[in-house]
Amino acid sequence: MPTVDRPEFHKTETATLRVRLLGHMDVTTLADDSLLPNGTKTKGLLAILALSDRRPVSRTRLAELLWSQRSTVQARASLRQEIHRLQDALSPSGVAVLDVQRQSLALQPGLTCVDAERFLTCTPSTVLSLPDDPPPLLEGLSAVDPAFTVWLTQQRTRLRQHVLHQLEALLVTTPEPSTAREAARRLLRMEPLHEAAWRTRILSETLCGQQGAALVSAETCIRAFQEAVGAPPGEETMRLISEIRSTHYKAVSPPNAQDDRRLAQWGSPMKGETDAPAEQPVYGSKHISTQVFLSCPDNITDPAVIRLAEAFRDELCLSIAQHDIIDVVMLPQRFASSTPEDLDIVQQKGTDFILSITLTSQEDGKPHLTLQTLSTHLNGVIVWGYRLSFTQDTLNRLSNRVSSVVVWTLLLTEARRLGSKPVAELAPVGMALRAFNLSLRGDPGLRTTIEDLLRQAAARAPEETFILFVHANYLLLRALEQWDTPIASLMAPIMDLMRKNLAIAPSSLTARYLLAVSLVYLQRRDEALALLQQMEAELRDPRNSLLILLEGLCVLTGGDANTASQIYMNFFNMVPFMPLTTAADHNLIISCFLSGQHEVALEKARNMLITSPNRTAILLPALAAASALGQYKQANEYAERLSLLQPDLTASRIEARYAYLPPHLMKLLTDALKKGGFLQDDTAPLRPLSAESVSRRLAGLPRQDMKRTKTHSTMNRT
Repeated sequence: MPTVDRPEFHKTETATLRVRLLGHMDVTTLADDSLLPNGTKTKGLLAILALSDRRPVSRTRLAELLWSQRSTVQARASLRQEIHRLQDALSPSGVAVLDVQRQSLALQPGLTCVDAERFLTCTPSTVLSLPDDPPPLLEGLSAVDPAFTVWLTQQRTRLRQHVLHQLEALLVTTPEPSTAREAARRLLRMEPLHEAAWRTRILSETLCGQQGAALVSAETCIRAFQEAVGAPPGEETMRLISEIRSTHYKAVSPPNAQDDRRLAQWGSPMKGETDAPAEQPVYGSKHISTQVFLSCPDNITDPAVIRLAEAFRDELCLSIAQHDIIDVVMLPQRFASSTPEDLDIVQQKGTDFILSITLTSQEDGKPHLTLQTLSTHLNGVIVWGYRLSFTQDTLNRLSNRVSSVVVWTLLLTEARRLGSKPVAELAPVGMALRAFNLSLRGDPGLRTTIEDLLRQAAARAPEETFILFVHANYLLLRALEQWDTPIASLMAPIMDLMRKNLAIAPSSLTARYLLAVSLVYLQRRDEALALLQQMEAELRDPRNSLLILLEGLCVLTGGDANTASQIYMNFFNMVPFMPLTTAADHNLIISCFLSGQHEVALEKARNMLITSPNRTAILLPALAAASALGQYKQANEYAERLSLLQPDLTASRIEARYAYLPPHLMKLLTDALKKGGFLQDDTAPLRPLSAESVSRRLAGLPRQDMKRTKTHSTMNRT
């Protein structure tokens, strides 16, 4: 999963309890008195809360992890008992360190210090200060429950992977050979066949003038691979080893530690060398990744402005990483320039993109930034740019918005880049990117192709979270344009995919968002609200773009169309422009219509239909709005298009599609269609009006069918 530096993630100066999770579990006060609970389940409960990154954990989730083999009612009752036991065990501390809510539990921020958090929040600049060989996480605490055992394995993997990613990032960023060598040593202790670490170790020893040590490391590397896999290391590593062995080895000048504009390339091929072309290139073999750095010219001298710019960089990286779609490598140092020549960007192949944040002005005491994203695959072509200024009050909100824009822009850019590659040359992530790009076209004729790509990708990488996300996003887009099946039935697979995603990457913001959306459409709004509250509690600024969209959906399904329309209007009016809102923009039209803003609904729908004329999720509320406004010519055009795209669209199917809305709101929609004459009854399909009916409507004359009905009734009474 993506990792990123977040300075001072948890402040523990005022901590009342110290929770030790590395090795055998213990809980101590400031006076070193042990408050460790006696019961295994109680210890398990505390461990789950301590490893939740200070986010609330739902009672449902706790019950599933601790009593997976009991019924829901029994598990919830047992959980209530364990909560009381845990409160009693921790009560001698004198403060309420547990935040007990009706739907969730959490440890109070600031009152507890958890040793594992040092590892889970370390950064490239702090990873070498960690103990070299820590004991296992929660040693001896595995016989709690089968579900807890699975969870514990995931947490141990999560901690290990985070440290490993930070060491790898340090290899990329450090200009110091000695630091790179230590990072490589630790990486090799964790991953004995980590080729980049071996190359770094050999090269750093060479640059330090330790030719003998470099030769020994080279031979040790070959022996390690032969013993483990019966084959030598890869071509890149062997080429470096050949240079070490050669009596004509060319000394390489070490990087200048004073010139921090240069990006270190430890573990990469030496300058002047090129990789031999692969027999069969594979595209999309890893997650999309970006490096982020801040450049500050010499004429910017205000320390407060520089600190704000650095804080924006840190928050932007954190927000990007929380989406769990783009891998982030943040360079902690400040650079003097952001030009491709100074950064050697064309040769910088470690990541797919480079996001430069340039501090251009300190006018009015505010940072003025220019953001540019450059593609390393396209020789430094700028694929996105934006200028902004901000204050301390708007920093978090703006960084959240920009992060969402960056994530979706990079995702689209990389998906389009791979669009022309043969499928046979695509790795699983590349297949998912191709499927993602095709799914955005909204073409029903591409469904078989998309589903084949996703099926092949999932078969080759069943636990790749990016593939799970793309699959769920595709199913959501498809469900919004499918009217022959109740929407709840279409949402169940999305819920399952996102639960699997969260079992692998529990902190993924995007996965939790899609899970909450599926729960809303499944009419499980309370669970979606609990997820929304959990995410809001986690983020420094809850006005994250995904959370705003989720809030609007929850408010709409709660019956307040007026507030929902305002939330959506505010979201779509925010800058910078947010791409990829196809799964949410139809709710803007629906909420505007249901709140009586028919003119606004029709105007917004017209704009969307200019570029996507066959989106039935937009056409239907647009038809209702035009009908309510008496614009029958426009309404009939929409009805004709709808009847061609969905010839069997009846009132009952419309009601099944909008079953997540309260009945009184759904009735407003169907009543407008019936009043306009486009729906005759619950079983007859939606049809456009005849030319004569449109003319009579525009002239203000009654409908012919109403006139006939009245005459018929009179004759019957006679």
